[in-house]
Amino acid sequence: MKTIHMTTLGCDKNTIDSEMMLGLIEEKKYSIVTDPKKAEIIIVNTCCFIQSAKEQSIDYILEYVDYKNSGLCQRLIVAGCMAERYHEELAAEIPEIDGFLGVGHFDNILELITYLEITSDPDYLDPIGNEEKRIETQFFGDIDKDIIEARRYIKEGTVSTFVRISEGCDHGCTYCVIPKIRGKYRSRRSLNIFEELQYLQERGIKEIILIGQDIAPYGKDLDEDLDLPNLLKKIASQFEFTWIRMMYLYPEGITDKLLAVVKQHPSISPYFDIPLQHLNDMVLKRMGRKMTFEQTADLISKIRKTLPEAVVRTSIITGFPGETSEQHAELINKIKMLPFDHLGVFKYSQEENTPAAKFENQIPEDEKEKRYNEIMITQQSISHAQKQRFIGKILKVLIEGVDEDTYFGRFYGDAPEIDGTVFVDSHNTPLTIGNFYSVKIVNALEYDLIGDIENEFTK
Repeated sequence: MKTIHMTTLGCDKNTIDSEMMLGLIEEKKYSIVTDPKKAEIIIVNTCCFIQSAKEQSIDYILEYVDYKNSGLCQRLIVAGCMAERYHEELAAEIPEIDGFLGVGHFDNILELITYLEITSDPDYLDPIGNEEKRIETQFFGDIDKDIIEARRYIKEGTVSTFVRISEGCDHGCTYCVIPKIRGKYRSRRSLNIFEELQYLQERGIKEIILIGQDIAPYGKDLDEDLDLPNLLKKIASQFEFTWIRMMYLYPEGITDKLLAVVKQHPSISPYFDIPLQHLNDMVLKRMGRKMTFEQTADLISKIRKTLPEAVVRTSIITGFPGETSEQHAELINKIKMLPFDHLGVFKYSQEENTPAAKFENQIPEDEKEKRYNEIMITQQSISHAQKQRFIGKILKVLIEGVDEDTYFGRFYGDAPEIDGTVFVDSHNTPLTIGNFYSVKIVNALEYDLIGDIENEFTK
């Protein structure tokens, strides 16, 4: 039985793509291993959203090339965004790569593996020639194809997972390559979503995270008469997930109807991840963003008024071409005016084939770094102040692990891997990993909360 390892880099959409590939692989009785050194076939699901993501992907590929040259690995497959966008360059520069799978071709994984296994036989005679053979090991293009449906591989003990409800993007932001990699906006059929949710519920999943590049326009391209608020209502009414989380919501798509649905259903987490990218109107316009700061401020105010318990996260790009020092200072002041619970910062990455890459007045890297640090320092104090409102409250916490005598987990205001942690003193009472507990918050740090165990939730 062949051993296969999957390394997943980049966003949560890549995580789903990897689980789909592993689900297909598992059906063919391959052995899935977590240690790449023990794998005969290694698959790297790559990201190339920004320069640092490209560099990370290349580092992993080169590391696994070493495993192929001197270890157990026999075949190396590169999948995902880099395979889609840079397969020609990678094939030329790293000949040790045996095959490529672009983002719309994960359902070809078994076809590719089978072909590679057949051609690895020393007695194999290639009847179709080297050029034909090269094509057989590369799957890319057709980025606007229908969303792939496949039974995902869910690791035993998993209680929180992502559910894709849309793919692609139509926004056309001037800095972004996503539409060129993942195609135009496509909503996933609700029947397929509900079938997957039923499967996840049967597997014991307690938190689902609905994802897409922007899930707010869900349903606009379907004939189902089902928008995001109505989809949420159906999920909350028909399934028993403890938490239903949304990621990501562009600000112009957050409606009164959506806020009302979140308020009506306790299982829908009042958590809003809104990628704003900047707060200066001139910079926003050059970015191709649709909302002004005033409109954004009104929206954030409405969210907090409708849902006082809401936790709001955003992301900011610093060092966008032409961003002046005055506009940077204005951004920091406006971040203080709209205190976000969580804020991520990206240094602008000059991506080829995007309009912004050709803009004048590209910002030097050292200036981007300086502005990045200033924003992070500003947000650190804001985050600490925002956390104080939870002291004395009793929160439902999902316990995810234990470090020595301290358990840790998340409450509704923390998305997995990107936000903070709740550290829990169990007073020597053993807790069950993957269960929810009632925790009284006694202290708040810059990004984390500290609490005492109260009792276990039965659901």
